[in-house]
Amino acid sequence: MRNTYEPGRSRWTTATGWLMLTSALGALVCTLLRLSPYPPLTPALACAGASAFFACCWIAASYAARPGPLEKAVPDPRAPGRILPYVFAIGVPLATAAALSVAITPSSAYGQRAERLERAGWDRHEAEVVRLTGEPDCTAPDDDVQQCFTDLVLRIPYTSGTREVSMPGMRTRTAPEPGWELTVYYAAGDPEVGVGTEPARDQVKWWLLLIFAVAVVPWFVLPMFFIRAQLEPGRVHTLRRWRPRTHLPALGHLFGGLVLLLPAALEVPVAGFMRLPALLAALTPGLALRSVAKRAGRVGGRVRT
Repeated sequence: MRNTYEPGRSRWTTATGWLMLTSALGALVCTLLRLSPYPPLTPALACAGASAFFACCWIAASYAARPGPLEKAVPDPRAPGRILPYVFAIGVPLATAAALSVAITPSSAYGQRAERLERAGWDRHEAEVVRLTGEPDCTAPDDDVQQCFTDLVLRIPYTSGTREVSMPGMRTRTAPEPGWELTVYYAAGDPEVGVGTEPARDQVKWWLLLIFAVAVVPWFVLPMFFIRAQLEPGRVHTLRRWRPRTHLPALGHLFGGLVLLLPAALEVPVAGFMRLPALLAALTPGLALRSVAKRAGRVGGRVRT
């Protein structure tokens, strides 16, 4: 008698399988492109939830399509596809990068403040020092870089009229004097947002981007070539049919990683931790690939496609 738990294939397994992968890709794109720049990461979570839903649909469709005990097994006439190995080779490093991206996502308070300042027209301007309201507190002259912190009053030319604004602890290279012009940030059309010394968003230095490109990016690009070289299309082809011993451990790793990402994605600390679980989630795509590749090697050796 034929094993009734032999995986089946139908148009529904094909459709739900590709919808699962497409939704997962959408979650990666939403995360890496920062479509939601601060929590909650709604677009990425929606795509990840859709991927989990279609994964369940794929499993249900596979069981619905399995042949009965008296039915003759129908071999899969399709030649091993070349797309799936590239899906694994590209998807696993990108999923790892996406998890790390979630771990360093700015807080919602920072993002909302930055958006509010940008809407108000927060920009860099020069403002005149009207008077000092305190004595300059300067570093010792033998320091490498001398700097002074002074309480002073600036004249800010708002669109609605000039105002005098107190600036406590304004930092300068030397002791300031009335009549000096200092660089500050404010919204000319909205005095209510105040005056500051920093842009609305943290500016990334070009040399930091260069270091990142040289030291970090290769660790995500090189594994793509390694993973693709290790995955044979014939063996990966066997993964297109649901097999609990092959897919359950991998799905367990991926679902576990998704759960670990939720505290940072929703900005809800769990047991006092929020970003640490997201860092741990970066390990789950590699663990899932290892589980699947190990099992695919065994299954591919005895199942003909």
